[in-house]
Amino acid sequence: MKKTIILIIASLSVCAVARAQSMYDGYTFAESNYIGTAKSASLANAVTAIGGDLGTIGINPAGSAVAGYSQFTITPALSLSVGRTHYSLSPTDAYQLGQNTFNPAFKLPNIGMSTRYDTDGDALRSFTFAFSFNTVADYNSRMVSTGLNSMSSRFGEMAAAATDLNISPADLRSNSFYDNSAYSNYWDVAMGYDIGLINSYGTNNEYVGCAEVLSDKGDHYVPSPLRQTSTVTHIGYKSDMLMNFGFNLKDRLFMGMNIGIPILEYSNIENLAEVAQTVEDFPVSFTYSDSSTEDTYFSDAAYRYNYYAKGTGIYLKAGLIWLPTNSLRIGLAYQTRTVFDIEENWQHSGMVRYDNGKSYSGSGEPGWYRYTFYSPSILNAGLAWTFGRRGLLSLDYEMVSYNRMSFQGEEGFEDEYALENQAIKAFNGPAHNLRLGAEYNVAPQFSLRAGASFKTSPEKTYTDQTGASVIYDDYDNDYYLGRKTLPATFSYNKDFVYGAACGFGYNPAGSFFADFALQGTLYPKAVFQPYYDYATVYAPRISQRRLLCAAVFTIGWRF
Repeated sequence: MKKTIILIIASLSVCAVARAQSMYDGYTFAESNYIGTAKSASLANAVTAIGGDLGTIGINPAGSAVAGYSQFTITPALSLSVGRTHYSLSPTDAYQLGQNTFNPAFKLPNIGMSTRYDTDGDALRSFTFAFSFNTVADYNSRMVSTGLNSMSSRFGEMAAAATDLNISPADLRSNSFYDNSAYSNYWDVAMGYDIGLINSYGTNNEYVGCAEVLSDKGDHYVPSPLRQTSTVTHIGYKSDMLMNFGFNLKDRLFMGMNIGIPILEYSNIENLAEVAQTVEDFPVSFTYSDSSTEDTYFSDAAYRYNYYAKGTGIYLKAGLIWLPTNSLRIGLAYQTRTVFDIEENWQHSGMVRYDNGKSYSGSGEPGWYRYTFYSPSILNAGLAWTFGRRGLLSLDYEMVSYNRMSFQGEEGFEDEYALENQAIKAFNGPAHNLRLGAEYNVAPQFSLRAGASFKTSPEKTYTDQTGASVIYDDYDNDYYLGRKTLPATFSYNKDFVYGAACGFGYNPAGSFFADFALQGTLYPKAVFQPYYDYATVYAPRISQRRLLCAAVFTIGWRF
């Protein structure tokens, strides 16, 4: 049956309202996947006890004091994200054949300079001042997944949400809709109605999606397969600007301190396109405001969500490297929590096209919010053994206290984040990172390097007396207000991150030197829903996994 809908295209204005921050936003902003120089990258950044290289000072500030010279380095890199996705119609359906997506990006993970000043003192042999710009997180990612779906539609879910709100078309189009905090999670619905991704029918505040048809009984459904294509792209970086001070005490104890100013930019772009495979199965009859009508068929539609965050912060880090013997090196460093000033912008947009050639597109109101984020503190410890001039072996341990993450409102009050901060504390513990690196000097001017890393998840899952799991998303007001108590039994999620690296160094007799590294980080599998389940219909599930690779090249000069 054809659906008869009233079509009204309206304009939008500008508004700002809070977007809910979550524990997973905290993970994004707190992530550390060090790159640095090619030398430190090729050792999997197991450099807490080594020092000497400008890529090491972000992990242990004492590293600058180890070098017996001043130096300058610059490090271009090619980042490559390899995404693997599998599409499934619902939680009970099997995943379809996988798709691979490659997304290259040029990066500059390091540029820096250190200056060493020798003294005539017996205890203080030298001190060093260094400035370095080191990348600590690369957000490069692109996931594409395609499947045929005759069960649900993104725009059917949008229509179901509008119907559940029991809101009139006039109120849905009103600018006051965006000022009402109760509707802060429904801006996509207002945008969808405004441009025709969903439309009203009848007189009871009911809505139907552009990719649905209406039955004689008023039910709306997807009549035949839609080709759905989900594309999720992440772009951005987090880099630390470091002002470093290092001190060499008797060539046995090296101490250092960093003033770190992290800068981050992060974009999350979600696209979902739906194309009717048989347009004749999607009849539609438009009734315009002048009472004229037009019959046609739905062809295709697309939805897009743009989210952008930028921030700057500040932290302090102190460290030391001690040489109890000529071969053994011990490193230790501690980084305070970082205070970030975060600014977010987001917007929904879409497009719908019909078989008669007409199309409608537009964007919803842009959102904006600003807040403070406190990232976790970090503890680094390391041991290294040097084998004369033949090489070295280094082992690092890093602990990141994710339970100390928290959000704070722009005015400095934490009340608006009280529930979220309580959930972060309850559902997080420390993450542990082990790194191993080795170097072998094939010749005085040439060395080979390799390394590996392993990182655990900080996220907890509780288990109640019935054996049911209580996860972060279950932590609602009942727990916060004391009407429920979290179970005593919990376990950490087994979402491990694996890393591997290799490379070589060229160190001729002059001041020039060069290093090269290949680095790979395999992130855990995750399941993504392009939209919510609605009514009695499941939304698709997309299994995805990312391998982040980098080819890193450093050139430098000692002086």
